[in-house]
Amino acid sequence: MNNLNFLTTEHYDVFKQLAQRLVNPGDVKKEYFSALYVIAGNERVRNLLLPYMDLEQGKISTASIIDDNTFEKQDFILVKLVIHLYNNKEWVLPTELITLPEVDYQLAMQAITLCRDQQFDEIVIPSDQET
Repeated sequence: MNNLNFLTTEHYDVFKQLAQRLVNPGDVKKEYFSALYVIAGNERVRNLLLPYMDLEQGKISTASIIDDNTFEKQDFILVKLVIHLYNNKEWVLPTELITLPEVDYQLAMQAITLCRDQQFDEIVIPSDQET
């Protein structure tokens, strides 16, 4: 992953593991990868969102995530960010983002930057032999 900055080795490993489940990565939009970046970087958010994900097709069913769950404040902000990055169906205010703990703030800002800068346009998912 050329220009991607992951928070930790574990963050990279989880992202890679989830991304490798895609049947056809070339058919998946950068918004999915930006959302996946957040999901891979926060275990609580990942546990909340995995039941709503089709990892093989690169899809997230966002319609009922918020109604189906109870969230801690910081998790709620990241879940809304994932939904916003993926399909713009939720809004995240800058004032919400700046209240996040430092590690989650870095995760959020990097995901936004990655989506905005379109660094996922030429994504290559390394195989196990390449890592």
